[in-house]
Amino acid sequence: MNKNCKKTIIMLLSVILCFTCFPMDIYAATDDILSPQASKYIRSTSVNIFPESDGKLLLENKIGATRIVDKLGIITLEIQAKKNGYWQSVDVLVTDDYLYDTGTYIYDTYYYGTTGTQYRIYVEFYVENDGGYEIKAVTSTPKTAE
Repeated sequence: MNKNCKKTIIMLLSVILCFTCFPMDIYAATDDILSPQASKYIRSTSVNIFPESDGKLLLENKIGATRIVDKLGIITLEIQAKKNGYWQSVDVLVTDDYLYDTGTYIYDTYYYGTTGTQYRIYVEFYVENDGGYEIKAVTSTPKTAE
């Protein structure tokens, strides 16, 4: 045998040896397998304030469940203002507002604040399904009313 042929055979045997010593993992994709979630019930939340004009603020609040659930919504939604360096509750806008047999809950509203004052939203979202439940508290990024 010539030198190139021996080299090729040794390389082929090395590759075969690697495949037998280090087996490869093979995964099959199927639609009925759920991806791992950080939460059993909550897929996403979004809480935002958008200043408009004359102190008017658009408040957008959204929660998405990991699937269609029995009960989904807000336990409490309050607007907070920064006064003397501390966040203080100014108004409770929503308590115990829910939808049933859904996967998404959206609550948008306006709040009329004072121009130049900094505001944020504090929301406690709620999800319930098959006897289990989860509560998630979320605070928005502060915004100044224009």
